[in-house]
Amino acid sequence: MSIVGKRVVSKVNNLRFYDALSWQDKDVAGTLDAGVGFTIDAKVNVNGYPQYRVYNSKGHKYYITASDFYVSWLRFR
Repeated sequence: MSIVGKRVVSKVNNLRFYDALSWQDKDVAGTLDAGVGFTIDAKVNVNGYPQYRVYNSKGHKYYITASDFYVSWLRFR
């Protein structure tokens, strides 16, 4: 099952997302609160840990953890 086009939603407050394929503080673009999310474009790996490449409603590209502990994904209706 493809995740492309589905929505990834934060389960926690203050979840960091990134401008680059990175986990580094210098690449943090902002934070999400629980229930807020992005549209998934792809699943990628950073140093062996998964992230989703995502887009916001304005078409800006970001990266966010793909850990089930922090996020869930939903199919658009």
